[in-house]
Amino acid sequence: MKKLNCLVTGASSGIGKEISIELSTYAKHIYICSRNVQKLEIVHDKIIENNCECTIVPLNLCDENVIENLAKQIQVKDTSLDILVLSAGIINELSPVESIDLENFKNIINLNFLSNFRMVKSFHSLLKSSNNAYIAAVSSLKDPSKEYYWGIYQPIMTALNELLLTYSKENKGTNIKTNIFCPLAVNTKLRDVIMPGEDKSKISDPKEVAVKIVNYILEAAGTGEIIEIT
Repeated sequence: MKKLNCLVTGASSGIGKEISIELSTYAKHIYICSRNVQKLEIVHDKIIENNCECTIVPLNLCDENVIENLAKQIQVKDTSLDILVLSAGIINELSPVESIDLENFKNIINLNFLSNFRMVKSFHSLLKSSNNAYIAAVSSLKDPSKEYYWGIYQPIMTALNELLLTYSKENKGTNIKTNIFCPLAVNTKLRDVIMPGEDKSKISDPKEVAVKIVNYILEAAGTGEIIEIT
């Protein structure tokens, strides 16, 4: 019998979408979060085809109090959350540090870092109430080949990784496991921004990446790891 209660951010496209669909084979219920309702409806229909309940949650994770209020609303309905997937993220065009637009920089910090911090903080109690909880964050590793023009993105993802590694250490020995998944080149809209015109046949498909991540989640073998997905 399916029992897992899950929540996925960035669920309308790319890796988040494919993780949501892949998880629905094993989950009882999935909350799918994104700003794009039309795309969420497509994901919703694919999820329920797998006999999994699905709740569409249209929201902007950067808006004030929306994450905190969502956690409170879910806590009224559910006693626990088993799997939290953090896959929402943005990236702008790469540029030298002196050319980075301040508003773009703030937007990336808000979504890629602060919203993930708020998700972990707000859903900690629900995760603690699960017999076996798992946080899976889709992130990226610092790459020596990305020494130039990545100042708008890579420092923020490194900060996110360090935050989640600290959280995993603080919760070691508890029911909550936290791992960070860093795919290499994947055919997503984020990749299109930084690598327009790239040969898509030479990079990974989001579905392939999602299958690997979900397998790791279900195995739940370790915690506090940065796992490179190739």
